[in-house]
Amino acid sequence: SQYGRFATCRIISGGGLAGLYSPTTPGCAAAQPAAFGAASPTVWAAIMRLDGMNNVGSTIDQYNQSSRNWALFTHNIVHITDKLDLTLGLRYTNERKRFNATFGNDNTVCTANQAALTPLLSTSLAATVGGIIGLSCQGNSTAELNGVSINDRKSEDEFSGTGILSYKPNDDLMLYASYSRGYKAGGFNLDRSALKAPTLPFAATTGGAQALVGNLRFDSEIVDSMELGAKYATGPFSLSVAAFQQDFQNFQLNTFNGTVFLVQTVNGCSASLAGADRDTSATTGACAANDVTYGVRSKGVELEAVLSPSSYFRMSAGLTWAETKYNANLVGNKAGAPLDPALRKLPGDNMSNAPEVVATGSITWTPPIGGNGMTGLFYLDGRMTGDYNTGSDLFPQKEQDGFAVFNARIGVRGADDKWAVEFWGQNIFNKAYSQVAFNTPFQAGGAGAPFVDPQYPDGRQIFSQFLAEPRTYGVTLRGKF
Repeated sequence: SQYGRFATCRIISGGGLAGLYSPTTPGCAAAQPAAFGAASPTVWAAIMRLDGMNNVGSTIDQYNQSSRNWALFTHNIVHITDKLDLTLGLRYTNERKRFNATFGNDNTVCTANQAALTPLLSTSLAATVGGIIGLSCQGNSTAELNGVSINDRKSEDEFSGTGILSYKPNDDLMLYASYSRGYKAGGFNLDRSALKAPTLPFAATTGGAQALVGNLRFDSEIVDSMELGAKYATGPFSLSVAAFQQDFQNFQLNTFNGTVFLVQTVNGCSASLAGADRDTSATTGACAANDVTYGVRSKGVELEAVLSPSSYFRMSAGLTWAETKYNANLVGNKAGAPLDPALRKLPGDNMSNAPEVVATGSITWTPPIGGNGMTGLFYLDGRMTGDYNTGSDLFPQKEQDGFAVFNARIGVRGADDKWAVEFWGQNIFNKAYSQVAFNTPFQAGGAGAPFVDPQYPDGRQIFSQFLAEPRTYGVTLRGKF
């Protein structure tokens, strides 16, 4: 119920009108100063109109997207010899998406100020006038689009597939090498922020909102994967080891920048951008289209082992080392457009939620109880995760230190597992850690205290986070008949 007032006060306090900020007045604007006296009554009237922005904005935005796809595929295994196999798969996918949206907005302040103040943009008050128009429309980017509809259509066709060469020198060992190409369809970002005209005031563009609908598109994602591995199994012991590399083109990244959701397709540039992709400008850091390459590369090694010395006891362990990094030079799409400045921390860094080291392990013991077929259950598993960043924009304040989580289960089972009673606990040591940190909505700070963290001087932003589940426990009853 207080959002309208919050938005108005936030806009005035954080913009070029900060000198007028008065939190005790209804519209958060101080009494008319001399600077906006008789010489500029139109400007002061526009400022006072900001009072009317409480609880206005989008009334309803309706988005519709339909998808139709069809595919042809084949998957074949060729037995070259009794020990050597070749697996070949190929898929053709045709994807079509249709999109339309209709907007409603009752923010008349934006349009009224734009009509009244635009003639004054050539005067000495140009900066103030432009700021007022922008503040009137900030957070209400469809104010001029009330009742306007837009539509678009996107078609794609793509080949994907796999090739695996496997060799079994004996019954216990298999060696293999594989290549695969994956495809994820592109689409439309269902968010109205991209429909803003690029400059203030929000003058009508040629073709209106329909001319800006292309800003909502994002491209299809392609991944090329290679893997070398071996699998060994004999008696109570098995071991798997694999080395892999994956290159992502048009990596689809969804980021909340504190105001809106951005969907950016991330690519790399084979030529140096000299740091232009790491600044706060949306216009620097372009790359020639013929220099565009993968945006993300993941490479590493996986180990997995299982030991079952008896039918009642089983141990498993796994270890993964993976370096999942963005290219050192990044652009925003396959045409080489500059990266969105909200993503300026990405170049050359590890991807979010991608720790370099993950270790897992589990122990299961199911001893017989008596001679009537009953068994016990004692189970423990754990997962140790290295440091990683939980924010898709990689702001350093969103870093999560490494941690370990353990789960356990104890129970009794009837003959042939016809019934069971199990007591279980998740995160039994109650480890607190962050699942995701994000920019607190509309809380970007200024250049001075208290917004500047001495440890992270370029991060003028307040943050929030969602924590993972604490310790949980319960009982499960099972039965089959």
